[in-house]
Amino acid sequence: MGKKYNEVFPAIRVDTGDALSIALRSRNELIIKDHYFQCIHGHVKADVSINCMKSPGAKSADVKVTILPLSFCPMAKKLEESQSFIDIGKTASELAHGVRNPLNAIKGAVVYLREKYAKEKTLLEFTSLMEEEISRLDNFISKFLSGSLSDIELSRMNITTLLNKIKAFTALQAHSADIEVLFEFGDCPDVFVNAFRLEQAILNVINNAIEAMNTSGGRLRVRTMMEKRSQTDFVVIEISDSGSGMSEPLAAAAKKNSGNRGRGFGLSIARETLQHYGGNLEIKSEKRKGTTVRLYLPVMSVQNM
Repeated sequence: MGKKYNEVFPAIRVDTGDALSIALRSRNELIIKDHYFQCIHGHVKADVSINCMKSPGAKSADVKVTILPLSFCPMAKKLEESQSFIDIGKTASELAHGVRNPLNAIKGAVVYLREKYAKEKTLLEFTSLMEEEISRLDNFISKFLSGSLSDIELSRMNITTLLNKIKAFTALQAHSADIEVLFEFGDCPDVFVNAFRLEQAILNVINNAIEAMNTSGGRLRVRTMMEKRSQTDFVVIEISDSGSGMSEPLAAAAKKNSGNRGRGFGLSIARETLQHYGGNLEIKSEKRKGTTVRLYLPVMSVQNM
């Protein structure tokens, strides 16, 4: 290239000067342990060996430099981690587009059933719920594709009303798996959330619980109550199951179970949703003794919203 090596690569220096120059003068192998190279964001460490490679009769010598990295640039690691989120974003966008067409087909089928069986009260209740959820999902997809998810509005939500709707959603699923479902509602004030996001977070946890008991039946228990923490009042939604339990922390479970019907990933999404509203998600689980998940939502006044 016609350039000095330190104009292309970071200079390799030792106490007495430039390492390559020293190797050329001494004609001996120079080994440097734990050498630090400066990088964009900090430094990296490597072992370096420098060998003078002079051929017989040659007027000049070549230098062979071998670098064995012992650490990596922190910025490069962050960029590598960011790439996975970029890939997830691309996949999510493709998924959102892919959901649109079957969603419209489902909506048409629901409308047909509602009109054909207009005298069936139970069926009308289900089709009404389905139409409402389809509309919410379609609105969510539209906002996602337009990049305006952060603009999704908050509204006053009664937790008991929301859980009763979720109870209707999951009743047939639980019944087919021979799971006994108990809902116990405490006296809780309203919270200010996006109803669709909170509903999906709760459904993620409940579906995980049903899947954990899917092969042998069991009991699913959902309770609501109030709890004060650090001078803040929280509405607590407690979801317990008698399934196989989890022996790992949430983060490890999310990574390990990413291929197991998304169980850990669903819990991570639920936790992120609650943290967005200033709440949290806690898990208590024992292997073969079941799992209890507690969802915390802070109580806020209208004036604070």
